[in-house]
Parts: sequence; C-alpha cells; structure tokens
Amino acid sequence: MHVMPHVLARHQIRRHSAHPRETSLAVTTLVGGLIAAVSGIVHAGHFVAVCVGVATIIFGLYSQLVSATTSERWINVIGIGLAFVGVGLGLSHGGFTL
Repeated sequence: MHVMPHVLARHQIRRHSAHPRETSLAVTTLVGGLIAAVSGIVHAGHFVAVCVGVATIIFGLYSQLVSATTSERWINVIGIGLAFVGVGLGLSHGGFTL
C-alpha cells in the first residue's frame, strides 16, 4: 500500500531540521583539539595539552556517538585527531609533571 505524502498526518512528516546541540558538541571538540595541539607544541604547555587532550578525546567520542550529519562527524574526527596529537606531544614534553 502506497501512501501519498499529502495524506499523512502532520506529525508523520519528517522535517529536516538543524541540530544545534550536535553541532555545538562537534565545534567544542574541534576547539578542544586545537587547544591541546597548540599547547602540545609549546614545551611549557605539556600539562595543559595532556589534560585538555584526554578530556577532548573522551568528549569527542561521545560527540561522535550522537552526531547527526556527515559534517559533524568530520569535525569530530579532526578534533579527536588534534587532541591525540596534543596528548602525544604533551607526554613527550613531560606529561603530567609540573
């Protein structure tokens, strides 16, 4: 049985809407990854790089889990990758030691 779109009830029609929560999660992941990577490059910022990087990786994985669009997934992967680089550089410069 084929149902015409004009016959469906109003609540049955799927509308394409923005995903502000998922988009803000993805942008937050990207910003955290940038902070971790830049802090990891600076030798004195190793503690910040490791702390922000680990938090961003965990946050980014959750953001990836709930992402709704391909562009959000791209932003998440880039942010998680930058956070991983920041953690690696931070650990090589001293890690959690102050």
